[in-house]
Amino acid sequence: MRKSMLCMVALAAMVGSVRAQQTENPPAAANSAAQVAARTGLEIVSDTMGVDFAPYTRQLRADIQRNWTPLIPAKAKPPEGKKGVVCIPFTILPDGRVGSMKLESSSGDLALDKAAWSAITSENMFPPLPKEFRGPQLELRLTFFYNVPVPK
Repeated sequence: MRKSMLCMVALAAMVGSVRAQQTENPPAAANSAAQVAARTGLEIVSDTMGVDFAPYTRQLRADIQRNWTPLIPAKAKPPEGKKGVVCIPFTILPDGRVGSMKLESSSGDLALDKAAWSAITSENMFPPLPKEFRGPQLELRLTFFYNVPVPK
C-alpha cells in the first residue's frame, strides 16, 4: 500500500503574523523572508513504510529555509513583490545526499527558479534518513511560493 504524507508548511511565518509584523515594524520587516511571504509546501510522495518523518522534515525545512532566505531575489521583496511558484521534486538517498531533482514547474522568472533550486542544491548533505526507514530513497516534492498564498 502506498502512503503519502502531505506536510504543507510555512517556513518563514504564518500569513497572519506577517501582516502583524508589517504593521508593527515596517523598516526592519521589509528585509526578511517572512515579509515577502516566501513559503514552501513540502510533500512526501513515496511510501513512508510507517516511519514518522515529522522530525526529519522539520530539520529538512530548517536547512532549506536557511539556504533559501539569503537567495530570495530583491525583486521578490517589497516594494516590487514579484509573485511566482516553483515546484521541484527531488529524492534523498539514505545517507542524506540528493539523488535526483527536476524543475517540475517554473515561476516564469529565472531568478526565482534559481533561488529555489539553489536552496536545495547548496546543502552539501541533508541528515541521513531515519534508520528505521528501509526504502532506497525518500521522494519529495517541494513547492516554493513567492508572494502567493499557500493552497490549503
